[in-house]
Amino acid sequence: MLDLPPPVPAIEFNLASRGISKGLAQTKGPQLLVRGELGFGRVYLGAYAKNVTSSSAEGEAAASIGVRTSAAGLDVSASAAWKRAIEPAPGSDVNALEVNGTISHKGRVTPKLSITWSPDDVGSTRHTVFAEAGASYKIARAWTASAALGRRERGGGPDYTAWNAGIAWSPAKPVTLDLRYYDTDHGGEQPYRARGVVSARVRF
Repeated sequence: MLDLPPPVPAIEFNLASRGISKGLAQTKGPQLLVRGELGFGRVYLGAYAKNVTSSSAEGEAAASIGVRTSAAGLDVSASAAWKRAIEPAPGSDVNALEVNGTISHKGRVTPKLSITWSPDDVGSTRHTVFAEAGASYKIARAWTASAALGRRERGGGPDYTAWNAGIAWSPAKPVTLDLRYYDTDHGGEQPYRARGVVSARVRF
């Protein structure tokens, strides 16, 4: 019989002036994302829900299973999520599988590489791969600067390159405030155009 450690629950609330996913705007206004997690040592179960502004849905929810571990000084994580559109438009894809892998090396400078793949995403997007490389720098105890560059290739939509840079402040352990600039190589087109986003995250 599998002997798992006692579960450790966590819940996170993230309110942003604009929803962003894979470098693109997901909302025309604020986005509220609520995420819950139940950890069993290195293994965890998670779920989230958020509002989106889209012709194919009014929101998105997902359930996931993942693992976090370390090897050779590297932090490694992998997860598989089953996403579902909330109030989907007729004829659009409602469900999608999304797989993610991330590797990083924690220090004052923390480099990070992540790859997210879906064989058939929700809405009109079909197969998609998003690879992103970035790094964060601990300026002071409560301040962290970070930047990232990503590339997304997909069916059912144009490929694009996205980048972001910003600064985060954590005045207390459960609270993080973030100011970030996003842009892509598609100029002023929606949802690709440049934008600044302010967000607040609380995690218990």
